[in-house]
Amino acid sequence: MSAIWVSAAAAWLGASSVEIKDLSFSEFFESGPRELKPSTTLLSLNGHRVRMVGYMAQMEMPPEGAFYLTSHPVSCDEEGAGTADLPINSVRVVVRSARGKAISFIPSPVEVTGVLELGYQADEEGRVSAIRLILDNPDDWKRSHKKPRISSRGIK
Repeated sequence: MSAIWVSAAAAWLGASSVEIKDLSFSEFFESGPRELKPSTTLLSLNGHRVRMVGYMAQMEMPPEGAFYLTSHPVSCDEEGAGTADLPINSVRVVVRSARGKAISFIPSPVEVTGVLELGYQADEEGRVSAIRLILDNPDDWKRSHKKPRISSRGIK
């Protein structure tokens, strides 16, 4: 029975690690002759779960239920410019469990995991983002990471 448990645990751990792809800010764009264009890596991960590490942009007027993730520490004064001070590779991180609430600023690096969404989209406040990460809901994560049950009949 312990051999079955080890095999089941290995399969379970392997499956969950394959589902999440690490994505770096340096993988976002490719240089064209006149412009930056989305990389094939970024485009291929649209709609998939990814993990990113970066910094929360410190904003004078932070969005509700979301924050912007950047490759380096950024402080923005949005007066008159909206989100124009954000780096081009910033990611709007949507925290579904905090809809309508302010997200407290964290000055140190943060790791986020969720579903990557590409394409221009305006939020409720009128801010437009091209790259979004919809954070995993803690309940979704718990359901998708249940340990397999093992009985004398096999894995369930």
